Amino acid sequence: MTMPMTRMRYTLNQKVGDPKEWVYSWTLQDDQTISTQCDFCGQPEQRVTYEVTRGEERMWICQRCVGRYPVGGIVNGNRLPPHAARAQVHGLTARLKQQTCHEIIREIQRITTDPGIEEALVYFERNLQLSPQRAALLFAALPLLCRPVDTRIFEVQTRSTHHQEEFGTLDDNARTLVWSALSPLQCRRLASLGHAPSGVRRVLGRKHGQDTHQLTGSRMTDLSEPAGLHPAPISKERSAP
Repeated sequence: MTMPMTRMRYTLNQKVGDPKEWVYSWTLQDDQTISTQCDFCGQPEQRVTYEVTRGEERMWICQRCVGRYPVGGIVNGNRLPPHAARAQVHGLTARLKQQTCHEIIREIQRITTDPGIEEALVYFERNLQLSPQRAALLFAALPLLCRPVDTRIFEVQTRSTHHQEEFGTLDDNARTLVWSALSPLQCRRLASLGHAPSGVRRVLGRKHGQDTHQLTGSRMTDLSEPAGLHPAPISKERSAP
């Protein structure tokens, strides 16, 4: 009998105390490897984390804790209530994610002569997402950076019939590359259409009925809408403890 999947529970770090005592510094970290751990709840595999302060103390918290705990913020000398601080953080998050993805594509463009990368850049600038074909081309070029980049930082379009068919026309290696960037929902949809890579199909055949094509880690907020922001400093580097 298959045991039901259980959701991991995370509890607040005792060092935090009352979350209301903390405020956002408006400094963000974007981890391209999605391997940062939240200082509030301890949840691993985070992409974006947010610096919060209490006097001289500093911690970095995940998006889940942003939504769960009443952390405030200060803008122009005025303390924002938690809901307003959360809205400010969300705007900064969208901006940072867009900048990160854009800069990675630009960096690859500078070190390759493949015209397809330039097409992928133009497409991303217009859509803030990648089509399956452009995603496969970009992901195949990521090793040129000589540093790890998790493909899940990019959003890949699969909602429309056109993009689903485009994914299905990719060769097996390309589909495997793009598959690693998809959400569990996207994977289920494409698998139901018979578009899963061969390795995933073999696993599904052995374990029929289980969601075995789900990848580890959580998905981040979609980049399908441009970021509307209040100016505030952001950072891609985490300060040393």
